[in-house]
Amino acid sequence: MVSATLHYYYDPLCGWCYGAAPLTAAAAAIPGLRVALHAGAMMSGAHRQPVSPQLRNYVLPHDQRIHALTGQPFGDAYFNGLLLDTNAVFDSTPPTLAILAAEALAGRGLAMLHRIQHAHYAEGRRIADSDVLQALAAELGLDVV
Repeated sequence: MVSATLHYYYDPLCGWCYGAAPLTAAAAAIPGLRVALHAGAMMSGAHRQPVSPQLRNYVLPHDQRIHALTGQPFGDAYFNGLLLDTNAVFDSTPPTLAILAAEALAGRGLAMLHRIQHAHYAEGRRIADSDVLQALAAELGLDVV
């Protein structure tokens, strides 16, 4: 049996991290291998930003490349919904806190990360909104106050 730790550095708004989700899921399934999550702050604090045409034009070709190389699904609700919603804000802090809470309370941080990523990239949901994060936590069976 393996007894090791894989240190995974991620950001919930990093498209390449979303592309790697099947790999981290596979790693987590290896007996004796612990996946330790380490969150970045790519779009936190002064780096959080509202969705704008400039942001869309920046992320769109990267997301298309990620899909082409990994097969990870990017939905129409993301490309033609969220990335056009100038009232939405990309902020890594709230989803990161939800992931940390899921890990601390139930050891489900990686499951929460994967659910948040899918909600963002495939479903086009606003993952910085607390009501969205609470709904995602409830879907995973986590207690929501």
